Amino acid sequence: MNLILKYCISILVLLIGLSAFSFLTAQPGTTTEEEVNKQKVFIEANKQKLLENFEEASVLFKEVLKNDPRNHAAAYELARMYDVLDNDEKALSSIKVAVSLDPTNMWYKLFLADVLDKALNYNEAATIYEEMVKKDPETEYHYYQLAFYQVKAEQIEDAIETYNLIEKKFGQNIELTRKKHALYLGQGDNKNAEKELASLIKRFPDNISYLHLLAGFYKQQNKLNEANKVYSKILELDPTNAKATIALAADKKDSGDDSNYLRSLAAVFNDKNESIDIKIKTLYPYITKISEGNADPQMTEAAISLGETLTKVHPEEAKAFSIYGDLLFHANRDDEALTQYEKTIELNKSVFTVWEQMMYIYAEQYQMEKLAALSEKGMDYFPNQVKLFYFNGIANGELENYKDALSSLNQAMIMAGKKKALQADILNRMVKPLVATGKIDKAQEKVNKALEIDAENFRTIAANAFIAAQRKDNTASESLYQEALDKGGKNNPEVLEDYADFMMSQGKEEIANEYWLKAQNAGGKSTRLQNKISNKGL
Repeated sequence: MNLILKYCISILVLLIGLSAFSFLTAQPGTTTEEEVNKQKVFIEANKQKLLENFEEASVLFKEVLKNDPRNHAAAYELARMYDVLDNDEKALSSIKVAVSLDPTNMWYKLFLADVLDKALNYNEAATIYEEMVKKDPETEYHYYQLAFYQVKAEQIEDAIETYNLIEKKFGQNIELTRKKHALYLGQGDNKNAEKELASLIKRFPDNISYLHLLAGFYKQQNKLNEANKVYSKILELDPTNAKATIALAADKKDSGDDSNYLRSLAAVFNDKNESIDIKIKTLYPYITKISEGNADPQMTEAAISLGETLTKVHPEEAKAFSIYGDLLFHANRDDEALTQYEKTIELNKSVFTVWEQMMYIYAEQYQMEKLAALSEKGMDYFPNQVKLFYFNGIANGELENYKDALSSLNQAMIMAGKKKALQADILNRMVKPLVATGKIDKAQEKVNKALEIDAENFRTIAANAFIAAQRKDNTASESLYQEALDKGGKNNPEVLEDYADFMMSQGKEEIANEYWLKAQNAGGKSTRLQNKISNKGL
């Protein structure tokens, strides 16, 4: 029976007993007024306890004990009130009084064990449950509690002995075996740790989950041959078992043969009954390998093939499309990745990293209308994500929706917090929309703030050059553009394009055309840039 329920029943019995006592003693000439008053105070104390007025209840229980120092029930109830009020020291003192007055009461001792636990006195708590086991040897709970406190008291050998007693008396079970196994491991006794799992499998030879426990133990001990034998046994029982198949295929992986390792997992990935999480966990490390840019093409194709299989076998799982999209993205197959990310969002809109990847792709491909639409839609689901406002500001700026661009960038600036590099980038992004709307002084203020954050930032220096050009301060503009190019801008398509525009404004068409081409080679994809190259700036 649940301990709390037993406690409530015991209190109910106690109250009924008091009522009965009151009735029996309330005969003419047999009950004193003092005794009646004591009973009234005790009943009122219990009433306040039930009303959760614990302070008032504790005062009343103390009054009962003051008038009747041998009232063990009042001492017990007072201890419980102190426990609720987090007065551990007084709770321990009061429950010890109750136990001393009625040493045969099991409930008092069980509560004493709880209070001792809070006081970190595990040895005494274990002693109490040792007594409980002797008095009530058929209650399995007491044995487990005894072992629990023996472990806490670092009486490991005693705890193992108690678990052995439980096993002998109540039978073997997985929880018991795992506890003993863990204790043996903690002692460095690998032989007995192995023996525990082996005994479990001997009793349940066809239980795959138990076999996995043993195989996992062997792997931890670097006994790979023994582990593989167990995995082979698992595959005899379940030929498509994913964990066993993956484990046995690991030899190929360890030898560096990643492509064949991945191909060997095709059957596992095609099994819809196998956990998708196991499959993703296996596939995930290859995203990193592919993203590093020097992955074996065969390995990349094998990983992508498994990603595609995931989406076919688990068509309702957003994470299948997400990881497939990641594999394609890092393999520089952006259009295919977008298709998978779009499907991911259809199934589950709550994963921001997918939205983020899509925004990066749209920005990279210069699909500004799609970037503006996606980022605006994302704001409904992730109103606190700064990158949505950041990308929305960029997209609207490129689309010449300057008011919307500035609104989003201002919001992004508020949300950027202490991220100084992001703050500087946002400030730089505000420059062209502000200049386009005739607020050149405001644009200069933004650049000045960005310079305070990082005076060496080539984007900020280029933004300063752009403003100088608008002010017709061509000497300053030329100098600043050269500084920006020298500090990293020569690899940035936006800076290269702006410098080319400036050169064209100075009538230097040949230099302008040279730098527009450089901007294109650096990754510039805007229609605007293509038109400049095709029409030589006209």
